[in-house]
Amino acid sequence: MMVESKTELCVAGLVYFEVFVPGVRMPSPGEETFVESIRLGLGGALNTASVAKALGVNVTLAHPRGQGLSDDAIAQRIAHLGLTTQTWPARHDPAISLVFSGAQDRAFVSAADFASLRQCPELPRAEWIHVPGLLEARYLAKPLAQARAAGAKISVSGSWAPEELTQLQTQIHQPWDLLILNDKEAAFAAEDPRQAPARLQGAAANVVVTAGPAGAFGQLNGVWVSCPAVPVMATDFTGAGDAFCAGLLTSLLHGASGDAALRLGCQAAARLLTQVGGVVEDPTLLAHLETHT
Repeated sequence: MMVESKTELCVAGLVYFEVFVPGVRMPSPGEETFVESIRLGLGGALNTASVAKALGVNVTLAHPRGQGLSDDAIAQRIAHLGLTTQTWPARHDPAISLVFSGAQDRAFVSAADFASLRQCPELPRAEWIHVPGLLEARYLAKPLAQARAAGAKISVSGSWAPEELTQLQTQIHQPWDLLILNDKEAAFAAEDPRQAPARLQGAAANVVVTAGPAGAFGQLNGVWVSCPAVPVMATDFTGAGDAFCAGLLTSLLHGASGDAALRLGCQAAARLLTQVGGVVEDPTLLAHLETHT
């Protein structure tokens, strides 16, 4: 399906069906262990899209879709959220993650049909196009270049891809307008996270680093910007980085300053930390955030 109407933000990438693995001893072969419940969720590109929509942005979610069980569940939830979509064929159940939650972060075992991203058609006209992963951005390079030539700005976030991170310092043509990394990714790509905005200028004109409890910092429009984190009692870390990206882009879409954009990113991430999962289904979670300053 091709969306003709212009959107403010297009989020392009994989939508993951997530199974949250309980923290129990794994049974030996031939055994079965029962737990009280196993949490399921959705993630990937849907996280950022749902947060931006809750913040009042006109969003299109562009993602590959198969005809499997998880594809049906994802389509049903997207319809429930009222998101506009653009889809194209992929293998059945193209993106599934097992999520192992720790005290401060999560680990993933995932299967993803990245090759299906090569079949992405022309993306809808938008002011910004965001890709929630460096590996996804590589597979989407052609439609992203076409969109940028048509006037869209391109933002990409890290999503831990070591091979892609090691190549960021060698890029010289600035294929993106904004690169967003967490501090672990920035350290891997540029040795020192504080130096990443300067050292990764070949990859993107603007580079922002999120640093968890330390907030966020970076270079936006040639100006060094920073923002402290919003203190919050975290319930779940899932989707906080995606929420930051959505808040940052929402603020930039509204013409806010770099400092204000970082501030909204940090505020949106803090709100996400208070819920379970990275998809916002209740827009009131993000109510009363200033998006225009």
